Amino acid sequence: MQFTRLQLGNWKNFTKVDVALARRVIIVGPNASGKSNLLDSFRFLRDLVTEGGGLNKAVEVRGRLPRVRSLFARSNSTIEIAVDVVIAESTWRYELAFTHRTLQNPVPVISREKVSKLTQQRSEIILERPDAEDRVDAERLRQTAIQQVTANQKFRELAEFFRNVSYIHVVPHLMREGINAPLTAIGEDPFGRDLLNRIRSCSSKLRRGRLTRIEKVLHVVTPELEELSLVQDEEGRPHLQAKFKHWRPQGAYQRETQFSDGTLRLIGLLWALQEKSSPLLLEEPELSLHAAIVRRLAPFIYRAQRNHGRQVLLSTHSVDLLADEGISADELLLVQPGDNGSEVIPAASISEIKQLMQASIPASDIAIPRTQSRIDTPLFDKLEV
Repeated sequence: MQFTRLQLGNWKNFTKVDVALARRVIIVGPNASGKSNLLDSFRFLRDLVTEGGGLNKAVEVRGRLPRVRSLFARSNSTIEIAVDVVIAESTWRYELAFTHRTLQNPVPVISREKVSKLTQQRSEIILERPDAEDRVDAERLRQTAIQQVTANQKFRELAEFFRNVSYIHVVPHLMREGINAPLTAIGEDPFGRDLLNRIRSCSSKLRRGRLTRIEKVLHVVTPELEELSLVQDEEGRPHLQAKFKHWRPQGAYQRETQFSDGTLRLIGLLWALQEKSSPLLLEEPELSLHAAIVRRLAPFIYRAQRNHGRQVLLSTHSVDLLADEGISADELLLVQPGDNGSEVIPAASISEIKQLMQASIPASDIAIPRTQSRIDTPLFDKLEV
């Protein structure tokens, strides 16, 4: 199951995007160019169909419609998202366009919603709105059909696919301190605060298998670590516990509150890669990790995909992550700011990049120079602190 194409119109940093998507997608660009906002378009689709979400809520948690619409768009422009999705042997296309009725009433309303099933011969339209019922009752256009179980029966597998999209960006201090997710959050907590509960919710056999695989990776990074398990405290709360070699024969035990930032982020990443086969969104997975580990992330993700089938879409600034010669031009998207919003350029569409990468020149030597900030670095030499 995977996204194969993304189209955006007037979405945050972008006025127009149209890109094909590989099984592994690596997004590269300077700060504030829109890498996170590009990933957020997939989260938005998830939020449409997740319990507690829906169109209005998904827009509201992003700062309401004026903050979702591109700064480069006119105030009455529609915001558009369209994706092609392969599920089993079926190819689906979902299109959504929405705007607001008035500036004084910025509640989102649907301009277009369309679901198609694609074959090599033709495109079968399953749903197209506004329809006759919408024209009779315009209030219906405040809800998408895909979020309603009474309306999405013919394409419910597409809704389930959106619902299972995952985003993880573990913030270690939130996880250590057990801070609850905000009430405004939709679905799983992306910052890792629910990671322990997700681990506990697995069957004991599945949990043990996944933790054992994580333990093997952690043992390479930290040879003193011998054992990783899930335990409960006196109040029934779950904790990760690791056994470390120690001068005492029985060793020493630590819980997640004592783990380093890098260890917690690595555990979160390794657990997520083993979860359900729907797409996984990762934002700068290299954070807090040693360069030696980061250099192995790309091939490790590839091997995890081979075993578990998850599509992975990630953003990065890391030269070390991009140094892997196994990354192909088809997997690389370059985000470049411009005078009319940011552009998303497939590396494979630039013949020079494609030829260099086919010649085993790593993406770090090709992509990073093309996406460096336009700030003149000598400027910082003149700054006094």
